[in-house]
Amino acid sequence: MLKAERASLIQFVLLFVILNTLFLLTLSVLYYYYQKNIYYELRQNSMLFYAGKVYDNIYSAESVEEMRRHVIKDPRFEIAFLDKHKRVLFASSTGFDVPIREGIFEFKDHLYQMESIEMKSLHTVRYIAIRADSIEPELAKTREAIYIVLIFSTLFMTLMIYTLSKLFLRPLRVYIGKLDRFIRDTTHELNTPLSIISMSLERLREEELAPKALKHTERITVALRTISHLYNDLTFLTLYQKTRSYTHTIDLSVLLKERIDYFRPLADAKKISFELDIHSVTIDADTEKMARIIDNLLSNAIKYNKRSGTISVILKENALSVSDTGIGIPEDKLHDIFIRYSRFDDANGGFGIGLNIVRIIAAEYGFAIDVESKIDVGTTFTLNLTPASH
Repeated sequence: MLKAERASLIQFVLLFVILNTLFLLTLSVLYYYYQKNIYYELRQNSMLFYAGKVYDNIYSAESVEEMRRHVIKDPRFEIAFLDKHKRVLFASSTGFDVPIREGIFEFKDHLYQMESIEMKSLHTVRYIAIRADSIEPELAKTREAIYIVLIFSTLFMTLMIYTLSKLFLRPLRVYIGKLDRFIRDTTHELNTPLSIISMSLERLREEELAPKALKHTERITVALRTISHLYNDLTFLTLYQKTRSYTHTIDLSVLLKERIDYFRPLADAKKISFELDIHSVTIDADTEKMARIIDNLLSNAIKYNKRSGTISVILKENALSVSDTGIGIPEDKLHDIFIRYSRFDDANGGFGIGLNIVRIIAAEYGFAIDVESKIDVGTTFTLNLTPASH
């Protein structure tokens, strides 16, 4: 699985899991409060029913003692009778807390139901109070069930969406594989004719040519090096994850001057001049990868520069900067320029892979890249050669 494909798959699965979890949480909260209301109403109805039965049975009692004998007992409830000052006259258990108000309510981890009553003969009794256990045990079981359902639902949905995503991505993966093979085969086939053209040009340069022929030769050189640069980029993209890096100490100033000389014919074709401030800097890196960074920065500086413009190349101890006097990059496009196949100027062509290669290699070595650009003024790319701490 490609790195980009894996990242997209993970992002999609995570997004789905988060949204699905939020949806399930919302349903769970609604279900929980629905169940809570049901438990509450059932307990209230049973307490009211019990209070009614007791009241009917003691209505004609003429003393508290007689009332005590006729109280119907129910293991689910405790009962008490109070006078008009809410003092307990009789309670089915000791320590019966006096309710604070009439109606049904929670008080000290119990449910209470207190109503005013009128006895036939025993007028000292003014209130009947019922106490029942809290509905918290039922709610605890409900919460436990919800947690279990949430966990297993999330795991099941995650597994399902991951499997379905891989199935849906399979045709795309096959297509990308074919495209990669096409690019790889194409670049392989280009290698031989490019080598032949390059050797033929070298031989032509050794001969004395007429000015007109020499001018044609220079044009062929420019075209050849443009194609060679694209060939090197495509080769890098197709073989990056399959080739080993050969890290050793290199003099970056020497490599930088070599690559500037290589691109000089392309710059001369647009009458672009170089301003160089190059100091000797050594780093531990792969020569080919550092050449890819330099080539793409120089290629962009030439491609997007104005005719008769200038390219400023500065190499100091901790940084390499390449500046041009070109068209500049719109501010809203600066965050997208390192994305593969992203182009901010269709007029100059290209595949939009150069800066993506720069970002890939820079990330491998921990180098930071800064970009400053102004429309119709130019762009500066600065590569910080000090590896960032991870």
